[in-house]
Amino acid sequence: MNNQLHELLYYYNEEGYEGCDLNEVQLLEKRDLDRVEKLKQLLHNEDRYVAYQAMLILLAWSIIEGFKLLDRFIAEKWDEKENFEPHRFHGEDNVYDVITNALYIATFNGKTEHELYPYIKQFLHRYGERFFESNLKDFLLKKDCRPLLKEIEQAVQNALQNKRYYQASQLFPVLVHYDQNLFNTYIGIFKTLINQDNRITYNIEEAEKSRPC
Repeated sequence: MNNQLHELLYYYNEEGYEGCDLNEVQLLEKRDLDRVEKLKQLLHNEDRYVAYQAMLILLAWSIIEGFKLLDRFIAEKWDEKENFEPHRFHGEDNVYDVITNALYIATFNGKTEHELYPYIKQFLHRYGERFFESNLKDFLLKKDCRPLLKEIEQAVQNALQNKRYYQASQLFPVLVHYDQNLFNTYIGIFKTLINQDNRITYNIEEAEKSRPC
């Protein structure tokens, strides 16, 4: 990667800090217009990973061109052609979870969660088959996603069917957050799965905290 690309994607300088971190660039409040235009050009880069990284920044900054590439990314199934975010431990591609984080940042830059529902729905549709670490869960809890309850429950069921037991349990607190009656619907299922993955215990405890005292 040449120096110009490196500076566009990773260089940040705000409040006395300098570094090489795309996540920090996404969080920048001061955005140089020239940099924005150059990032838009990177969306057409022949290296899909470079285009993808530029997309993450533009998504976070709520710039329309980033969303247009995201539409292409999904429609053309880029994630089935190469790995963009291989997880450090599990090896599976965490790409849609990372994109969700960019969408979350976008809600602080003019986008409402309602505008982002179509994307979140598509990610929930993939939840049972693809790896998600925690960003989608956080988005669903921190933003008003009650209208997506049906899709969230279907995502849990799909994950259970595909034996992604821990991943299914991650959305258990989300279900209870929006409908406390669903605690009794799923608590028995997740308790029986603890022997498959002990981490499920933490999600059960989190769901319990959402119930009335």
